[in-house]
Amino acid sequence: MIATRTTGGPQLKIDDRADSSGDELQRICTTIGDLSADGALADFDLATLLTQVPAPLTAINLDAARIVYFHQSTRVLIELEATVLAVRAAVFAYRQAEKGVSETFGGLLDYFGYVSGRVIAITLPVTIPIGIAVGAPIYLGLKLLDVTGLDDVVAKHFGIDLAQTKAAAKEAFVALLFEHSDVSGAIIEHVLPGIVVGFMGLPPAVLATEGDHRLWPHDSSSMTAWVLGGANMFGLLLPSDVEVWKAKGLTPADDEPPRDLEDLYRREADRHRGADSGQVRIEEITSPDGTTRYIVYVPATTDWSPESGQNTTDLTTNVQAMAGNDTVMAEMVRQAIADANIGTDAEVMLVGYSQGGITAGSLAADPAFLADVNVTALVTVGAPISDFPVDEGIDVLSIEHEQDLVPDLDGNENPATDQWSTITVDYDPEQLRQAPNLQGKTDAELDELFSSAGAAHSSAAYAASIGLMLAGGHAGLNRFTAKNSEFFTGDLKETRDYQGKRKRT
Repeated sequence: MIATRTTGGPQLKIDDRADSSGDELQRICTTIGDLSADGALADFDLATLLTQVPAPLTAINLDAARIVYFHQSTRVLIELEATVLAVRAAVFAYRQAEKGVSETFGGLLDYFGYVSGRVIAITLPVTIPIGIAVGAPIYLGLKLLDVTGLDDVVAKHFGIDLAQTKAAAKEAFVALLFEHSDVSGAIIEHVLPGIVVGFMGLPPAVLATEGDHRLWPHDSSSMTAWVLGGANMFGLLLPSDVEVWKAKGLTPADDEPPRDLEDLYRREADRHRGADSGQVRIEEITSPDGTTRYIVYVPATTDWSPESGQNTTDLTTNVQAMAGNDTVMAEMVRQAIADANIGTDAEVMLVGYSQGGITAGSLAADPAFLADVNVTALVTVGAPISDFPVDEGIDVLSIEHEQDLVPDLDGNENPATDQWSTITVDYDPEQLRQAPNLQGKTDAELDELFSSAGAAHSSAAYAASIGLMLAGGHAGLNRFTAKNSEFFTGDLKETRDYQGKRKRT
């Protein structure tokens, strides 16, 4: 069974379980109190009092027994009420401690980054000359070897392939980032903003500022906004308008609604696989009772160039979205939904992988979008969306690989709420080789598939993980499918595909 952990969704956490126990105990206390009150009132019943006249001795013994009973019941009730208070206090202390640990750890990383930034700023007069003195000869030497062909001589006589060594070092660095993605995310969220603030000489208190402003870096979103601003100065990652039109699909339309989450994700991956620019697909599904629902598939990144051309699924869309800005892909989804004439009361499921998940998550947190589109379900795979305040009425399922850096780029965990469930999968290539959707591949093909340092983010790896989870009867997947079963049944009435391109004004 593939190793996973699930947070959020309709499951009890430790503090929730204690809270519910406190509620039940409080209910018992109320019941005992009501019964005691009813018993006390019954003692003053006229018929009961008249029966005590002919037997005064028995009445005295009965009154004594009543006193003992009420004394003991009151004592028990007080003890139960004290227990309720203790449970409530324990829950509060647990939640505050959990919050405190998180804030303390984040604060330490902020301060570490700040100190590092101050050290860099102070030592620049020394480090710059040293860096030039050491780095320049190395750089020029490597260039000389490459131009003159002496690198081949080095490889022949010393067995050192400089190009291969450089590629291996880069691959090892990427592998380190992915294998320790939680640490990388914490560095992005806390250390890097701290370094910038420290380097600028601002007081460290600004790192604790709440809010989404971008006056200075204080979290991953504001840090991205600063990077974006710097890139824009050099004509990179520039925003633009978008032109959208109905197009022929990259893949043929399916005949039926998706069978399950594996089928749903396969259709999502087909929106960008092998394409220069991804497409938005909208499937219109009609239930047996005549109700119409829609699944909107949002494509992932297809172009990693920082120079924005016509492609809508490029690096610019990624960075703009992570900075909290509107993007051409979000606008493309809006226009596609408008063209499909999706009514404001029709239920809609948004599905996105990587950049598609970022776009879908941002739309699910956009009040203006939700005023026109009735999004009831959201599925994201390998996407950093914890910074988006997704509407509480939307049922969210997020699937992430533990060793995938991309979902950690926002530096935070997804909220663990009743309506937001996150399944984190321990990425294990040996186990993924057994996935049903990979059974037709050769060992050489599987080796190539999982050899990359960033393979934990590949759509093929996620498809394999979802297939294995379904085969193992994963409760989280089954819960989401059951709750949103109407999107997986009925008739697939129509499929619409939309293409877009950036346009400059």
